[in-house]
Order: sequence, then C-alpha cells, then structure tokens
Amino acid sequence: MAEIRHEIIQLTPHFPFRDYVRTSSTMRDVAPHWHQGLEINCLIAGGSLTVVQDGVTSVFQPGSLWAIDPRVVHSSTAEQRDDWCEYGFQIDPNFLTQLLPDSVNWHFTLHGRPAGGTAAKAYDALWSSMMAMYREKASEGDDVSRLRTLSAFYRVLALLAEHFKAPLQTPAVRVNPPLVDRAMSLIDQDFAEPLTPSSLAKQLHVSATTLNAQFQASLKMSVTRYLRQVRLMKARELLLTSNKPIDYVATAVGFANQRALARNFKGWKGMTPSAYRKAYKRFHKNDRVYF
Repeated sequence: MAEIRHEIIQLTPHFPFRDYVRTSSTMRDVAPHWHQGLEINCLIAGGSLTVVQDGVTSVFQPGSLWAIDPRVVHSSTAEQRDDWCEYGFQIDPNFLTQLLPDSVNWHFTLHGRPAGGTAAKAYDALWSSMMAMYREKASEGDDVSRLRTLSAFYRVLALLAEHFKAPLQTPAVRVNPPLVDRAMSLIDQDFAEPLTPSSLAKQLHVSATTLNAQFQASLKMSVTRYLRQVRLMKARELLLTSNKPIDYVATAVGFANQRALARNFKGWKGMTPSAYRKAYKRFHKNDRVYF
C-alpha cells in the first residue's frame, strides 16, 4: 500500500515558497500526502482536475483557484490533455507565521470562483497576481523579475488574508506544529498496529489530552478521527488493488474486524466495502487515488 507521505518542501531559491508549473509532459496523478505549509493552486488550461482533501472530493476546471490548508492530507488526478497547464506554490510555514502570526488560527476558504460581489472581484485580482507569478516563472528572469514575482506574491497573501480566510476556533492550548507532525508521521507509519491516543501520546512523551488538544487546534479533528481516516484510505486502496477478503482488509489496516470496517467505511463512502469494490474496482488501473 502507498504511504501517505509527509512532503518536505524544498524552497525555490531566493523566495519564501516553492512554486511549480505542471504541463502535459509533467502532469501525473499525485498520491495522498501532506505538508506543513499553505498551498495555493490555479488551473490555467486543460481539462478537469479532481482534488481530494481529507476525503472530500472537488472537481476544478480551468480558471479555478484553490487553497489547501497546512497538514491536510490531499491528492489529485488530472484529465490527460495536451494543453494542460497548472501553476501553484507552497509557502514556507515559518515565513507565513512570522509575517502573519494570526494565520495559525486561520482556515483558507479559497475554493473556486465565488458567486459574485466583493469576493468575486478579489478572486479576479488574485487570479491576475497568480498569472503574474506564472509569467515570471516561465520567463526565468533576472533580479528585476524576482522583484516582480515577490510583488505579486505579497499581493496574493494580502488578498488571501483580506478575503479568503475564516477564523478557526481559538485553541485552548498553544499550537505545537512539530508535535502534530511527529504524531501524523507515526500514525502514517503504524496505522495497522493497535494504536490509541494514549499509546501514541506515550511515544511522544505527552498526555493524551494534550495530544488531542493539539490535533484539534492544528487539524480541526481528534487523533482518533485522523487515525480512522488514514485506515479508511488504506482500506480503500486494498479494496481496489487486490482481491483480498474483506476481513483481511479490515485487519490489515488496523480495524478490529470486518464489521468495524464496514460500519466506518459506509459512514465515509455511503456503501459497504464489498459494494464499493464491486462498483469501482474496474477503474483502479486509471485511478488509484479517487472515488
């Protein structure tokens, strides 16, 4: 089974972010992963792009902008087309929190074009700034080009902060991102073991209460919910890529038995594991991330 990878971001030289351009020659399905920084993307041309964030599926068309919050498990699959073009960047989390300290308590609401009003105008301005960054990336310019890129980048941050954020519930504890990162890595590595919040907290030398509070503050979910989500994603992969019996799948991903898997899987996908496999297994060669 594929690992839900913690992606370590290597910044673009001379910038507080890592940016990238994907074209038809470099486009590929992106397996589930997460990283510490905020990610902003825009689909410039091509077909539809399916993005899954914490199990929630969205389909974006050319002209779409979207944000992915820090530490959100996400993946994507693209319609293969010759005219494909996608641009995006991931921001250095330390830079963002130094520049905007309150951003640790923000959820970014950028998720395609708003219906109208002030948000739609801000969206158009955001698109223009993203296109300015894309053009400079494509031209591989000099120091003046770098200044233009930074100008557009800061404009993007200002628009996000002014129009596309929502406050998270104020955490009862001071957020400790390294602790959450270590816990997520342990879960992604040992999901099949009989993990509990208490056993995980013991490995990390904190209390279960502290660990849960940190998950709620940072991920908006409990340790138990994150662990369950990882197990369900692993179960889904086994269902689509193997003929193993359902009881084997259940124990292989850490559920106590077949009934526990069925109950949780139906709550996630709206159907039993057997029905899901029957409906979608034939697609797995083309899509190992979605449905």
